[in-house]
Amino acid sequence: MKKKILKLFCGSLVFFGLNGNLNAYTNYSASNLTNLVKATVNNAQYSAYKLGGSHFDFSRGIYVLDCSRYIDYLLKAIHPKSFASLVNFSGSSAPSTRDYFYFFKNIPENSTRWNKVKAVKQLQPGDILVFRSTNKRIAVPGHVMVVMNTPVKKTGTFAVRVADSAPYRHSNDTRLPHITGIGIGTLLIKANPKTGQPQAYAWSLGSRWKKNVNFAMARPLAPPKTL
Repeated sequence: MKKKILKLFCGSLVFFGLNGNLNAYTNYSASNLTNLVKATVNNAQYSAYKLGGSHFDFSRGIYVLDCSRYIDYLLKAIHPKSFASLVNFSGSSAPSTRDYFYFFKNIPENSTRWNKVKAVKQLQPGDILVFRSTNKRIAVPGHVMVVMNTPVKKTGTFAVRVADSAPYRHSNDTRLPHITGIGIGTLLIKANPKTGQPQAYAWSLGSRWKKNVNFAMARPLAPPKTL
C-alpha cells in the first residue's frame, strides 16, 4: 500500500487545505503556524517518517518526510520571508537540521526575520527547537520541531509539547502506537539552572536522558507592517 501511494503522489507539494485552500493559514502569525500543524495532523490520511523524504500533500493528507522537511514546508507556508533567510544562509532550498542549528546560532541581534530564544522558559508556541548530537557516528544526528505550548516546569524539568515528523512517539502523542510520521507529543528538557539554556532531553516520559547534544532555539518574526 505504501509503495502504491508513493507512486501516485510522491514529488508534488500541493498547497490546498481542508477547505481547498492553504492561503487561509498564511498570515504570518505564530498562532497560525501551530494551527497549520494541527490541521496537517488532523487531516492526515497517510503519514510515515522517511529520512530524506519530501512528500507533503495537504489536499490529500499524505505526508512522507523527515523532520526538517516537515518544518521547511510549514515555515514556507506561514513565514516565507523567515524561511527565505534560512535558505539564503544554508544555500539549500531544503535546509537540514544542521542548517537550522547553525543558522539559529548565527542570528544577528538586529534580525527582522528571527529572534534567538535563549532560555527554555522563554519558549512560546510557534518557536522552532533543534538539537544536534555530538556523536557523529549515529545515523540521524539531529532533530527539529515546532513548539506547541509554553513549557511547563516541574522540579527543574520542562515538559514541552512539540510537533514533528519522527520515527518514534513522544509522551501523550497524537500518533498511534507503531505509527511514524507527523504528530504532536510531549518531550522533556532539562535546563542549566544558571543560564536557563537546554542541556539535555528525554524523548518521552521515562526514557533515558540524552546529554551529548547541543541545542538552538529561535522564533520566526512577522514582517514589519507597511502603512
